[in-house]
Amino acid sequence: MPHKEIFSKFGLIGDNLDLKENIYLEIDKEGKISNISFENPKKNITLSNQEQNFLLIPGLINSHTHIADNFAKERGFNKNLIEIVAPPNGLKHKLLNSTADIIKKNGIHQAVLEMLSNGITCFVDFREGGSEGVKFLKTTLKGTSINYMIFGRFSSSEDIENVFNLSYGIGLSSYKITFIFDKEKLRYYKNKFKKLVSCHHAEVKRDEDILREIVNDNLIDIIIHGTQFTIDDLKLIKSKNIALVLCPRSNGYFGVGFPPIIDILKLKMPISLGTDNLMANSADLFEELRYLYRISRVLGSSHANIELDAKEMLKMITINAARSFKLDKIMGSIEIGKNADFSLIDLNHPNFFTSEISFSNILSLIVQRTKSENIKKTSIRGDLVFERN
Repeated sequence: MPHKEIFSKFGLIGDNLDLKENIYLEIDKEGKISNISFENPKKNITLSNQEQNFLLIPGLINSHTHIADNFAKERGFNKNLIEIVAPPNGLKHKLLNSTADIIKKNGIHQAVLEMLSNGITCFVDFREGGSEGVKFLKTTLKGTSINYMIFGRFSSSEDIENVFNLSYGIGLSSYKITFIFDKEKLRYYKNKFKKLVSCHHAEVKRDEDILREIVNDNLIDIIIHGTQFTIDDLKLIKSKNIALVLCPRSNGYFGVGFPPIIDILKLKMPISLGTDNLMANSADLFEELRYLYRISRVLGSSHANIELDAKEMLKMITINAARSFKLDKIMGSIEIGKNADFSLIDLNHPNFFTSEISFSNILSLIVQRTKSENIKKTSIRGDLVFERN
């Protein structure tokens, strides 16, 4: 007998996010999906406000955050990137050092609630402050229901082992850090702990020499931003299976440019998205998708047949993200054996109304129209962690 059962009129099932109807999920005591049944959809979808019309979607994965700065929303309004975030003297670092722990903890808890309310069931955080910073975040998140992965930073060679031991991996502010600290020590502990290393790169300017170092050293698994990458740069990191996380709204907020989405589409690169600094951007991945879509329309206006597909966009915040961080065996899609992490979107809300919903347009409708208030419920490992009245 299943521990729990969930029904939804519609749902996006499997790694390919296939639309299905009349979905029943069975969930075991460990919070994993033990069985799924469904029907294939009809050509046209009829919605009646006289009955519930929920769409079951996989839990969203926010592939890049700095959650600890949530207490400082808009303190960097109209300031540039270097002024705000450059370590060690950027505004955010000064604020993190001068603000009471209880305020920072409250900011983190509020950020978790915001993410759950937006259907985000997992986030990947770059944590400042060395091993002590990682400990602070882990202690603060203890008892919360959300999934998280902390990529810590080290401030000395002696701290590398501690950060690896405490974290999901290392999150470098820049690859130039490896020129200061012991690169071989970094490689040794990466292999010892079998963990990932990620870094910011090409957010403000392109540096071909640094990119060559990254590729030749074979240390980096995930690059964050890549805003200034050329198509040749993208080909290079694709050939090395380095994952790429875009943060388009953050790039816009800080005025550093647009991610090279057209070249990414030409190369058919699987990317994921992050909302980046919470002091600058809301933790809303649907807003991230919409911003990226509009960028692609402008940048792609002179490129025939290059366009963002709605399903591929949804994959950026689900299965692609899970694969980038080696989590696809347990999350990223609604599949037997994976964690029962999902949200229910209420299609009866007026912002979804249209004269005809079909198999072909429902995904674009979800991508373009979903707002926070449409997320009715969010569950993690089968447990209800957020419900909107």
